[in-house]
Amino acid sequence: MKGLIIAVSMIASTAFAAGTVTTHGYSDVLGAIKLNNACLTESDVQSINPVTVCTKMESTTIDHGGEIGSHTEWKCVAYETKDLSYSRSFERTICLKHAPINEGSYGQCLKWGKKADFLPETIKLTVRTSHGEADSETTKWFTFPACN
Repeated sequence: MKGLIIAVSMIASTAFAAGTVTTHGYSDVLGAIKLNNACLTESDVQSINPVTVCTKMESTTIDHGGEIGSHTEWKCVAYETKDLSYSRSFERTICLKHAPINEGSYGQCLKWGKKADFLPETIKLTVRTSHGEADSETTKWFTFPACN
């Protein structure tokens, strides 16, 4: 019995150490809408179910004293639950000019600019799972449902 408890504890601790993170290049246009709560019209991305969002922030200055100084912390003090809708058209920041790659440079961006973009019906997701000391990464495709 003691061995069984130790085995279950080890499996549970491994499960807690593992984590999955999904990323994509459309976080800015989706705003506060999660992928599993998003649908598309011809021009907008909308929340399927209402979303709770912060409507009022207040700042507090934390004084550390001495030479350390202070910093500002922000806290949400008012929330509202509502249906969200954002335009599928958006601007993406891109690098317009790269530095040449050589001994003194690793090709950093010299000039940034904006490019018009549009949220497609199907997007590529990168799913990274951490298994303690090792990570695995897969690519998946996600198609947004149409809004009813």
